[in-house]
Amino acid sequence: MRRGCLAALLLCFLLALPVKANTQAQYREQLEAGGAADLAQQLPANAQELMKELGLDLAAPESFTSLSGERLMESLGTLLRQQSLGPLSTAASLMAVVVLAGLFSGYGSAVSTSDLRQTYHTVTVLGATGLLLTPLAGLLQTVWQAVESVTVFLYSYIPVYAAIIGVSGGGTSALSYQSTLLATAELLATLLRTVVWPCLTVALALGCIGAVTEGFRLDAISNAVHKLILWGMGLFSSVFTWVLSTQQMVARAGDTLGSRAMKFSLSSFVPVVGGALSEAYSTVLGCAGLLRSTVGVFGVAAVILTVLPPLVGCVCWSLCLQVSGVAAGLFRLSALESLFRAVSGAVRVLIAVMAMLALLMVVSTSVVAFVGKGV
Repeated sequence: MRRGCLAALLLCFLLALPVKANTQAQYREQLEAGGAADLAQQLPANAQELMKELGLDLAAPESFTSLSGERLMESLGTLLRQQSLGPLSTAASLMAVVVLAGLFSGYGSAVSTSDLRQTYHTVTVLGATGLLLTPLAGLLQTVWQAVESVTVFLYSYIPVYAAIIGVSGGGTSALSYQSTLLATAELLATLLRTVVWPCLTVALALGCIGAVTEGFRLDAISNAVHKLILWGMGLFSSVFTWVLSTQQMVARAGDTLGSRAMKFSLSSFVPVVGGALSEAYSTVLGCAGLLRSTVGVFGVAAVILTVLPPLVGCVCWSLCLQVSGVAAGLFRLSALESLFRAVSGAVRVLIAVMAMLALLMVVSTSVVAFVGKGV
């Protein structure tokens, strides 16, 4: 009896090995045929380095499930240390300006001539602006490069992922996904290039000028522009989520019906081997489903890792500017406090732009993945 059990277990183990090897070979074959193997080359260098540090590999689906929290936190800690060096050094210089301006604030308030008092406020703001100009310009350039990298990656990723969705039994879902996401990526890139970026730079300039003007509150215009941009991006994200969800729910019914009709036709109208062909069709769909999930998770990770370094840098800049603004408020330096508030508002808009890019990718992939479970 014991020998029979051992022989049965050994037989099951030997039968499982070729099935697993066949599944892996079929997965790699579909990965190469669909063009998904070259998606990693479309990422920027920093995203590829983060992928290697986390051990994520598109050719190995188990690398996404075996990702440890310890390795993730270690990579985030290293990234935080790298991105916080510039903001911390600039924040130290800004604190020195705040302290010096606070020491001389008594002299500035004692000046009876309004022109001299205005000159005093202008000099302090110019000193802080000089410290912020170069790193802020570099931050804007870094964020824009990340936005362009995400856009270029999406142009390569969306057709490949749509083809994988179609192969896995979701032809209608693939068509709606590709058309909606490509149109959204193109529209978003156009809006960022022609509307958001010019408005953001103009609002930043108005905020800096408004810090030294007494007659007009130009910083109020800057704050209004920031709120308008944030409101517009929220509305854009809501409309995109609603349109994609509606399309996928409608497409799910047609894809489910087509898949079931194919299996019924194979098992009923093909003599002798109809049942085997139906099971083989289900096996191919299952392997394609694995490819669909893996490539979807890879796309989400790629976009998040692309925007993560500038996003962490912007968060560090926002915290440092808020601390500097609090210090300026303690010394009653209204001009410097207004300047730091205007620059911090612009940095928050940059954070919202990158968060929206990552959120759109996560939402679109999640909608397709969860709706596609019914296919």
